[in-house]
Amino acid sequence: MFKYLFNLGLVAFLFSCSGNSEKISLDLTPEEIDAYVANKLDSSQIYDITRGMRFSKADTYAYSSVRFSQNDTAILYTETEEEITGITYRNLYFKEGLPVFVEEHITKTDASGTITIERKVYLNGAIILKALERSAPSEEELEAQPFKEITMTVGQFDFERAENSINQTDDYEMKFGEFLVVYPATYLILDNYESGFSVALYLSQGDELINELYANPDAYQGRAIGLYYEFVFMNGMEQMVYAGGILSEKKKGS
Repeated sequence: MFKYLFNLGLVAFLFSCSGNSEKISLDLTPEEIDAYVANKLDSSQIYDITRGMRFSKADTYAYSSVRFSQNDTAILYTETEEEITGITYRNLYFKEGLPVFVEEHITKTDASGTITIERKVYLNGAIILKALERSAPSEEELEAQPFKEITMTVGQFDFERAENSINQTDDYEMKFGEFLVVYPATYLILDNYESGFSVALYLSQGDELINELYANPDAYQGRAIGLYYEFVFMNGMEQMVYAGGILSEKKKGS
């Protein structure tokens, strides 16, 4: 059962995460990594949990992430990628600020049928120590399959993405677009033209920022907004609900 889950750019990321510019790798074996992951999954562990927004792209792709932290240090990120052809669940485990384990569960469907893939990737931060994979047409058949060793590179993973999405930075910096009325509901729509991602937040009530945006939409078009939000079940569906926002000081076009 799937648990809920180097290039110069990567090296720079490892420096920033570790807080120690001299440390980009750990002296770990796959067996030690398994023990570390098992420990972090133990029910006794306590985490600060931060859930990022669900970002969509042209109604064909969606991305979301969750961060699990201890003492202000990220231990685990879970990522979900939803596509027309399937879904990917990914767990990214960190130790001392460095990635040590990636777990993926992928389901894809095309004209030839459905395939389910499970991967386990062990890292010491800078390099992949071992990568394992198994696949089958269904979940039931997958459990009976043995893992086989495969070749993967660190560059196949983006270890910055989940944090960027939670912090609403880089590809996930959201800029004011419009208000969308689907009677009787009203949504605040924000997007990022460069990355193609957008979000829609249900407006349960207005505030000073919403009132200003509504009164002067053209003046704020394209301005970045740091969003506060909640996830609420409404009419049997989970909705992202607007809970406040901070308008970027950077003016449009600057």
